[in-house]
Amino acid sequence: MKSQEIRTAFRDFFIQNGHESRPSSSLVPSKDPTVLLTTAGMQQFKPFFLGIQPPPHPRLTTCQKCFRTTDIDRVGKTARHLTFFEMLGNFSFGDYFKKGAIDLAWRFSTQVLELDTDRLWVSIFEGDDQVPADDEARQAWLAAEGLREDRIVTLPAGDNFWSAGPTGPCGPSTELYFDVGEEAGCGGAECRPGCDCDRFVEFWNLVFMQFDRDEAGNLAPLPQQNVDTGMGLERIAAVMQGKLSVFDADLFAPLIDFICETARVSLGKDKKSDRAIRVLADHSRAIAFLIADGVFAGNEGRGYVLRRVMRRAIQSASVLEVAPPFLDGLCRRVIDTMGDVYPELKSQQNLIEEMAREEERRFGLTLEQGNAILMQAIESTRSGGGHTVEGEVAFRLHDTYGFPFDLTREIIRDEGLEVDEEEFDRLMEDQRARARASAKTADDKERQALAELGRVAKVKTEFVGYHKNELHTSIGDLREVGDDRLVLKLRESPFYAESGGQISDTGWIHTEDGKANVVEVYSLDGDQVILAEVEEGRLEAGARAKAMINRVRRHAIACNHTATHLLHHALRSLLGEQVRQAGSAVGHEKLRFDFSHSRALTPDELRQIEDKVNRKIIENHQVKAFRTTMDYARDMGAMALFDEKYGEYVRVIEVGDFSRELCGGTHVSSTSQIGVFKIISEGSVGANLRRIEAITSEAAIDHLRSRDRLVDELAAGLKTDVGRLPQALAGMEEELKQLRSAALEAGAGRIEDLSREMAGQAEEQNGIRVLVAKAGVDSGQLMELADRLAEELQPAAVVLASVAGGKVALVAKFSDQAVEKGARAGDLIKEIAPVVGGKGGGRPNLARGGGANPDGTGDALAKARQWLKERLS
Repeated sequence: MKSQEIRTAFRDFFIQNGHESRPSSSLVPSKDPTVLLTTAGMQQFKPFFLGIQPPPHPRLTTCQKCFRTTDIDRVGKTARHLTFFEMLGNFSFGDYFKKGAIDLAWRFSTQVLELDTDRLWVSIFEGDDQVPADDEARQAWLAAEGLREDRIVTLPAGDNFWSAGPTGPCGPSTELYFDVGEEAGCGGAECRPGCDCDRFVEFWNLVFMQFDRDEAGNLAPLPQQNVDTGMGLERIAAVMQGKLSVFDADLFAPLIDFICETARVSLGKDKKSDRAIRVLADHSRAIAFLIADGVFAGNEGRGYVLRRVMRRAIQSASVLEVAPPFLDGLCRRVIDTMGDVYPELKSQQNLIEEMAREEERRFGLTLEQGNAILMQAIESTRSGGGHTVEGEVAFRLHDTYGFPFDLTREIIRDEGLEVDEEEFDRLMEDQRARARASAKTADDKERQALAELGRVAKVKTEFVGYHKNELHTSIGDLREVGDDRLVLKLRESPFYAESGGQISDTGWIHTEDGKANVVEVYSLDGDQVILAEVEEGRLEAGARAKAMINRVRRHAIACNHTATHLLHHALRSLLGEQVRQAGSAVGHEKLRFDFSHSRALTPDELRQIEDKVNRKIIENHQVKAFRTTMDYARDMGAMALFDEKYGEYVRVIEVGDFSRELCGGTHVSSTSQIGVFKIISEGSVGANLRRIEAITSEAAIDHLRSRDRLVDELAAGLKTDVGRLPQALAGMEEELKQLRSAALEAGAGRIEDLSREMAGQAEEQNGIRVLVAKAGVDSGQLMELADRLAEELQPAAVVLASVAGGKVALVAKFSDQAVEKGARAGDLIKEIAPVVGGKGGGRPNLARGGGANPDGTGDALAKARQWLKERLS
């Protein structure tokens, strides 16, 4: 039975038995901050299990996408462990319990799947000091037709007791196992379910949520007993297809075939390559599904989990010596295999392939050098009689070369050694402490006063600045912080407090006794505190005051903020709806917008984005703000910042009929007020994150005028008019080309003279004329010199190095006769490039490399001489 047939059969069986089918939720959990990613089928139903919300039906069934890293280091080593998998599940909320769940599981296993009852085993909870053995589950299994009593085994809490965490719902579980045969086992006399070998495949886990654990660890019966079951599709598919490993079943076959065909390897020939093949097959599925569900490779949270998996996959590809790019093609095969069942894979195909390609390129820049450093550390530890690689090595690989720590640890353990994790953790904490120290601001005293006033003040400020630019109010509380500065709270305030990426308003506060300039306004849990600087007189708590915002500055901020919404719409319109806002900074001088995208935007794309935004400005769309419920805003399609926390009621900014976003900032009332929009920069701020900086209104007009002045000055300097500027520049470029050509001709004569001079230094080794030398030329001339020498010395092995501008350039040029004797230029450059702090490679006849350590040039050439002597002897 194929995987798709199992999915369908499972769904149909439970619908026939009174369940409502629900779709898989995203791998990014919705409204669940306790976990980074969806790890189980029950996760989307946690509000129902916890009694927070009523379930839509007392019986539900799903096929859920899941991702876990708890056993990531075992992937590829065993026949059953995966990171990404599909979980078939049925759930009961106060409906059936142990007897009903066991009956349904047994009937589906034996009547629908027609599994041989002689090969089925079950485990139940054996009991402990708090909870007795699960006799209720035992009795239910004894009633199952065809199950022998000796096939029921008891296991401890580690195997058969489930809990949602240290507190909360928990209860015993029971599991179904299939005996795949002695050939897959450990051969032990006591081998049975619970053994860590691959003989007994646990394919279905039934969890009975029976108790509630409090903070003291005490258990109390739950008022409503629930059932949560999960059957791994990959495992049951392997069982149904008679395979000993999940990697041999139909879901993985197309991926394994692609890997083996591309790498020109096959399963079963080598333990190390077998594991690499399986890791690639598993991790490629995880990569494709995570990206499809909106996860982008990064250095924190979900992004780091994805990057970690991608880099493990890339390292496994290097084990198989597969030339990049490879990962994008493998992800394409995942999409071909599973895209019909999960259409989000097809809709996000371009993004998945692009991101896989980019991460492979980025990590590929450091992978080879990092591997060399790690292997050197392993050999050094061994030769010194040690068993533990220094934690400093793992830290350097993590910090400089991007190696996830668990990958480093895994490679070291595969070599029979350990890594000093305590030292690694200490170095990481030292780095974090340095980062925290450098992040401290000079305004600590003022910020402490702001926080203190926000905490103790009895007055809560009412913000009225959406509709009022100035008003009469009173000072509710006040603290002086020195140097004529003070922090205060107004009863009503027109000043917008910094939040949501928008800077605060500035302005003025006047009382009968004094005047103050508003420097900044801070948001504190729905309240605000003002930092002000006294201009004259004094301000006192309780005094009547007139508060006025800087209207010109507010308008500039509003123009920039509405422009970010237009920019967001333009980006999604041009690049695709996978583009997501990752942050913004809205000020009065410019706007900054961070968004998810895996590559730099082309000049044409930037022009199109500018055009789209300016078109919306010219069309003069109305900008509306209104408050509504979060649910209604979501139904309207309003976009929210990923991971931002929102209350029950939200403020929506609607621009025309094309843009709706949850936003608390200040905006113009119509797009034409923005005037003009101009992008001033676009660049990377991290892996798969881009940043656009732009200006609007008066700042944009000033920018365009300065460009006009620059063009005028350039035309005047070239003694031409603006319209003929391109022709004048083309003429200069042609003149420059002729000068360069003349310089090259002069340089060619020098290269010829140098070649004749250096050829005399060659030494013969086994019929090959060998020349290893440092040349006083730049990197651009080094290849030409190597070509001339190789031709003149034929048959030859030429290795040259040059140093210029603090950089070392390396080149190796070998005749066919040298290659036939075992000397390969690419292998040589790979050996000597790390000595100059770099890397390189190439073909057997020609290779290049370089580095940033000129002091190592002599050692690198000496190593080249010895290497050639050994190969050519």
